[in-house]
Amino acid sequence: MFDFSFANILHSNIINFAIMIAFFAFLAYKLEIMTKIEDLRASVQKKVEDSDQLKKDAEADLQKVSESLGNVEEEINAIIEKAEETAKSFEQKTREELDKSVEQLKQNAEKQLASEQNQVQSEVIKSFSNSSIEIAQKQIKSALENDKQLHRKYIEDFINSIDKIDV
Repeated sequence: MFDFSFANILHSNIINFAIMIAFFAFLAYKLEIMTKIEDLRASVQKKVEDSDQLKKDAEADLQKVSESLGNVEEEINAIIEKAEETAKSFEQKTREELDKSVEQLKQNAEKQLASEQNQVQSEVIKSFSNSSIEIAQKQIKSALENDKQLHRKYIEDFINSIDKIDV
């Protein structure tokens, strides 16, 4: 019935192998494996080309960034110079305003001093006048007490001056 000789087994394996190859070929044809392999190869090649382009774009961007970083130092220096100019301007304005304030304070102090001097002078004059009047009053009283005739003479002169007034 079954002959398990080497020739039969070999012959049977070759036929099975041929059938399997034919089956895989048919399956590859039906499933369009070659087309899909070609599409996959084209897709991989497209991705490689895209990655090359992205690499070139990235290098160009890197170059631009490098150039802009070179300009950053100049921009920083320009900003620092502008800030220093602004600070100097602010300092100058502040000094001018401070000088004006100091000058105004001086003027106000001088005015106040002059006003206080006038007040002190008027108080001194008033005090001097009051003292002079008191001294004169004391001298007149003592002169009148010592000389009664002088007292009568002043009274008569006063009465005569009243008669001369026209009312």
